[in-house]
Amino acid sequence: MKKHHTARPVVFYFLLVLFCGNPVADEAGQPVPLEQQVRGLWFYTGLITSSGEDLPLDGIFLFGDDLFLQYAQYKGEPARDQGAMAHAGPYSAGEGFIGMVAEQTISTAPSNDPPLNYRGLTEHEVDVMLVDNEMTLTFMRSGTVQIFERAGPGEGDVYRLENGALAFVDGYLILVSGDENGVETGYGRYEADNGALSLDITYWTSADQSSASNTNHTAVNATFDGQVLTLEGGRRFQVLR
Repeated sequence: MKKHHTARPVVFYFLLVLFCGNPVADEAGQPVPLEQQVRGLWFYTGLITSSGEDLPLDGIFLFGDDLFLQYAQYKGEPARDQGAMAHAGPYSAGEGFIGMVAEQTISTAPSNDPPLNYRGLTEHEVDVMLVDNEMTLTFMRSGTVQIFERAGPGEGDVYRLENGALAFVDGYLILVSGDENGVETGYGRYEADNGALSLDITYWTSADQSSASNTNHTAVNATFDGQVLTLEGGRRFQVLR
């Protein structure tokens, strides 16, 4: 059962649904609300810019009960020099679309000066097309298209942080946290044992105004007591109540 822990807002955006041209209905024939149709955990399979450029990337997107978390890292070599982006915040359905408020809007580029671009709050409206286990999101203002495949139902816990959000869903930990001074964000699989976490990091980015680095495909130990996530090296992320 998914729990949603409240306190202060977080950040991002999205959607409208077409399903083979017909509205999606439940077993009783009642229309399924758009928020329920997109709810779950998704993996990126593609991103196409408004100019038609195909940007290869890997990443994850969670639509929770009323919060979303997103992280993606662009593909390339060496991996440590690739850019990344992350967002988190509330979302809701409008008239045939999803509106998203990214309360953290994060992008990093290790070769840029500064390597961290933190834009704070941004608002977006997104059209959505769902076909089987594939979701296509088209950003109404920019025309950017993002494509995903379903990874799971998104079952688990989502927590608000002072500057972001933390999720434990479908065996994955997702963290989006930071401000203009520095960010920690990424995701990976985890196993929990009495508050001790063994993380198998898939992609992770740490950045501030002077440097940015990606730590991918590595093991990390952490702890979480329901109120504070503590990573190796002492980095702490307090859950808001």
